[in-house]
Order: sequence, then structure tokens, then C-alpha cells
Amino acid sequence: MELRDINPVLRWGIAAILGPLLLIFSAHWWGKAVASEKAGLAAYKANVMARITEQQATQARTYALEIRGVGLGIYQDHQSEIWQFIKKKNNNFASIYSRDPKDYTDSLDSREISRDIKIRVAFKHSAGASVAYWPIPVFSIAPPKQPSDTGAADNILNGRNAATLGVTLFLWQDAENTTHAQGRIERLFQFFDDNPKVPQALIVSEDGDVTRNGLRVPGTPGLQNGHVVPTVYESMTGLLVTRSDRVDRYLRPYATHEPEDNQNKNTDLGKLWAFYWDRDRAFMDWYETAARANASEAPYAPTTMSTAYWQSQLPSLWNTVSDRGTGYFEPSPWL
Repeated sequence: MELRDINPVLRWGIAAILGPLLLIFSAHWWGKAVASEKAGLAAYKANVMARITEQQATQARTYALEIRGVGLGIYQDHQSEIWQFIKKKNNNFASIYSRDPKDYTDSLDSREISRDIKIRVAFKHSAGASVAYWPIPVFSIAPPKQPSDTGAADNILNGRNAATLGVTLFLWQDAENTTHAQGRIERLFQFFDDNPKVPQALIVSEDGDVTRNGLRVPGTPGLQNGHVVPTVYESMTGLLVTRSDRVDRYLRPYATHEPEDNQNKNTDLGKLWAFYWDRDRAFMDWYETAARANASEAPYAPTTMSTAYWQSQLPSLWNTVSDRGTGYFEPSPWL
């Protein structure tokens, strides 16, 4: 009897010893499993975040300026006509135009009229595709000038009027009188880098014998009537570039649907229209006063106000604007 009764005691004793050991082992194994799982999850999250960061960095480095409008005029031709001549010529080392003086008009007036038409073409097919009523920053390029000349910035209003862009507003962002456009193109890209909310910009250029004739040194011989092969063909270009991602982020969600009446000063559109032209006129006086204080012979003010001047005036407009569209739209110097 005594020997039979010892077996349950042994079993319970063994269980009492092994039970805690198994419990400890299980807890240790579970803890390691959880720790491993957490480490794996953390590593996965770190990997995903690294990939996202890399993609964002790549996107920032490789973003594209989208071409939304192109205007091109050379000599008496424009747009696709020029490309057709290039295809027909099929020679990368020869001009598409004749080298015989008799193939060109002997009228200087006709050449000047042709130049003006090219200005219209360049602005109409480029700036014509822009957002109406939103002041577009413009980069303007023209041939070298004299100190008394206004300069390339004056071409902005000339182009606007020639293309009859009645509801398109412009700002003089940058201008240079030079024979090389590379610097302005680089400035255009840098401009978008430096200003992350700018949705679009315009770059225009103007050159040619007739254009240079108007910028020559006073008193020197100018162009005359007569058959002649142009030294520099009249060439005008306009390029409207945009960032759609910025439009989608900063503009599209806040679009309004007000009636288009720029004469109604009770609406935000009417206030913007009136304010722009009021400040544009004030800029002329401000510019010429400042120029006279710094030079003995002050050039006339560019006929388009500068971006810096416009942005310095914007707080006065913001105080009068009430409708900010759907949701909460926060104004900025560019929007």
C-alpha cells in the first residue's frame, strides 16, 4: 500500500518541477518571437520609408517643366511652316532660306511689318494658353541695347498688345539684352526651384536685323530700302511652361465659378483686375523716379511692372478679398 501510494506523489513532484521550467521556456521563446517580429516590422518600415524618401528625392531632381504653349516666327514664316521647310531642305548644315538678295523684299516697311507679325505669333501661341487673370512671371530676351533704351522688358506689353491678349496679365520677372539665351533659360529653371508654389511662367525672345536696327547707337547708319539677305533673320519665340503638380495641389481644389465680369469691383475678380492696372500705372512713376535719382539719363520705365513691385503691393489687395474658394485657401505672393 505504501509503495503504490508513492507514485502519485512522484508524478506531482515531477510536474511541479517541469511545469515552471516549461512555462519559463515558453515565455522566453514567445518573448524572442515577439522581439524578432518587432525587429522585422521595424526593418520593413525603415525600408519602405527609405524607398519613399528616395523616390521623392528622385522626383525632386527629375521634375519636368511641361510645355503648354509654343509660339515661333522666323522671317515670313511661323509655327509648323518652319518645320516643313526644315524637312524639305533635309540638310543640317544649310539655311532653309535663300542666299539670293533678289528673293527678299526691298521694302524696309515690309520687313518691319513682318517683324511685328512675328511678335504677335510668338505671344498668341504661347501666352494665349495661359491662365487668364493670373499675372504671369515673364522672362524676356532681346538683342544688346543702348543705355537710354528701355530694354527687353518693354517687349512684354508689345507682345500682349500685338496678340490682343485682353485678359492675360503679365509681370516682368527677368529681362536681359544679350545675344545668348542660355543664361535666361538656366534662370527659368532656377526660378521654379527657388519658388515652390509658382505654377507657370513665360519666356520670350526677340531678335533680327530690324529689331537690332532700333537699338543701334544714335547717329549711326541704319537699315535702308533694298534687296539684301538678312544678317540675322527676324525671329520671335514664346514658350509657356508649367508644373501641373503645383496646379493640382495649390489651385485646382480652390477653383471658384464666379461670372467673368472684370468690371464688377464687388467681386474678387473685379478687385484683382482694377488693382493690377492701378498698381501697373503706379509702377511707372515709381520706377522713373527711382531711375532719375540714380542716373543722369534715366530710361523710360518698362511698360510692365516688375514681380517684386507687384508682390510688395499684394497685402493691400488681400485685405479686400473675401471669397477664398472651396475650403481654406491661403494666399501667397504667387497665388
